[in-house]
Amino acid sequence: MSKLKLLYKVFASPKRLKTLLSFNDKGYLDEIGWFNAYDAKSPVDKENNPIPWVTYSFIDFIKTHLKSQHSVFEFGSGNSTFFYAKYAGLVVSVEHDKEWFDKIVSTKPNNAEMIFCELVRDGDYCRMPVKLEEKFDIIIVDGRDRVNCCKQAINALSENGVIVLDDSERDFYFEGISFLKDKGFKELSFSGISPGLFYRKSTSVFYKAANCLDI
Repeated sequence: MSKLKLLYKVFASPKRLKTLLSFNDKGYLDEIGWFNAYDAKSPVDKENNPIPWVTYSFIDFIKTHLKSQHSVFEFGSGNSTFFYAKYAGLVVSVEHDKEWFDKIVSTKPNNAEMIFCELVRDGDYCRMPVKLEEKFDIIIVDGRDRVNCCKQAINALSENGVIVLDDSERDFYFEGISFLKDKGFKELSFSGISPGLFYRKSTSVFYKAANCLDI
């Protein structure tokens, strides 16, 4: 539908327009801070606290399942780093954008570690959690080279670890999803809108039995 047709459809129905305008100060969008994120062009909640740029349904889930004994590795960094560090004991992030890395590392939480790594497809970036020779309970795939990140992540998971893939609805991540399922992982998808955006997307958790999130 074109923007002109959409505008006509909205203004042709005064009741609908009144309802849409009221969402700015009441209702679900106001409660989750969607307008704050839209205005800031950055993922924040109603109190302007940092949150990941993932679906709200996943945020609701993960913040009640993360524990202080969990270690998190994330591909990509930003507001998500601050959010996960609030709940987990340790967060390690790899970032390929040097300017963004310098910005985040200067204010990172005390329990967060950041690594800069230039992006080379199927190179050190996707292998970073393995190269650290540590095991992580939760590996967040929300950066670049995501298919290869999914493939490498299984080698750095703790015995009951899980992998989280954002934008899992995108066709070009299907190879990574199929790889994980072939390795015995089940998928739990959280769909809906995300901070400041109004299109449907999905964030998926890939897990096995007796996992650290009690799925």
